[in-house]
Amino acid sequence: MHTPQRPKETRHPAVPFTLVRRDEELASLYQRLSANRCGRLAIDVEGENNLHRYGIHVCLIQLFDGARAFLIDTLALKSSARLAPLLVKAPWTLVWFDATSDLLAMRHSLGIKPSPILDLAVASRLLGKEGGLHALTSRSGSVSAKTRLQRANWMRRPLPPVMLEYAVADVTGLLPLADSLLRELEEKGLLPEFEARNLAVQETERTWDPFSNYTRVPGFKRLSPKGRRLARLLWYARELYAKKRDLPSGNVASKEDLRLMVDRGLRTQDAIARFLNKNKRRNYIDPVAFGSCLREAERMVEEQLKKEGEKTADKRG
Repeated sequence: MHTPQRPKETRHPAVPFTLVRRDEELASLYQRLSANRCGRLAIDVEGENNLHRYGIHVCLIQLFDGARAFLIDTLALKSSARLAPLLVKAPWTLVWFDATSDLLAMRHSLGIKPSPILDLAVASRLLGKEGGLHALTSRSGSVSAKTRLQRANWMRRPLPPVMLEYAVADVTGLLPLADSLLRELEEKGLLPEFEARNLAVQETERTWDPFSNYTRVPGFKRLSPKGRRLARLLWYARELYAKKRDLPSGNVASKEDLRLMVDRGLRTQDAIARFLNKNKRRNYIDPVAFGSCLREAERMVEEQLKKEGEKTADKRG
């Protein structure tokens, strides 16, 4: 019989933690939590969202059972399916603070829909409390330092100690906070309302489609039909190029760049590349490669416009 390999254990200055990097170690973690009759697990996620690479990626999942933290290196796992026993219809409640973006990332990047969850941000808003997790748990350290670490490159390996320590600290205050907020909700008769809102967060289906966000080009609604079509074409081309080069979309062209190109009527690969490369020191835009993306984007726009036209005709009929 194969015995799951136990993860290598390290220590945080205040809270012991285990770094989980192998699929077999997930089985060991599940067995440990089950044997300890774990009822609640604090959880948080660190990831990448178009800051250093293209798209949405879950890079680290932090868990805390009240005594020890477990940091799951999702980039090192062979299969995200091994996470399902821990996180999908789990035998313990997953205690989050503002799960919305994390649930989207996990659905898109890992193909899982965690449950059951307890979203403390829902409770906090229902109670009229201001501030995020940092304020509610009175964590040490400045908000600016927290923001800097949130925006750090979590896809780098190995992760430096300061990032691991930050990841641990993000989950250690959640369980006491849950006790406090749930007690206050009960005292104020708000538990039923919280349970309904919390369930809605858990059950909402989430998808990420970067191509559908073309209306974010500044002033899109005020553009002429011709201008809207060009804005959509340029948005699609930017996304295609960014995806193929594994670049954040904004490093290819900002939303403001797209609007300027629409205003100037730039449509050819050479004109667009000259405009985008004018003040670039990094991420030089290859005209030929961008031209290929333009042609692909043109086909996509035509297909979408045709579908939208058919839907409009159906509604009128």
